[in-house]
Amino acid sequence: MAVPKNKLEDKTLVRFKAGVLDRIDAVAGKFRRAVFIREAVEDALSKVEKRKLRKGAADGEQP
Repeated sequence: MAVPKNKLEDKTLVRFKAGVLDRIDAVAGKFRRAVFIREAVEDALSKVEKRKLRKGAADGEQP
């Protein structure tokens, strides 16, 4: 899911272990690195947020 440049506001520099960017390029394609990283972060955040909601419901918390 590509995001239009005018919708991107925040930027951050990220350091990766040696070889990680080459692995991303091999999987996603050299010119889709940023899209791949954004999607991976969004997926990871969604999983953590869902887990927290389930845990809160199990603990009796109200949303």
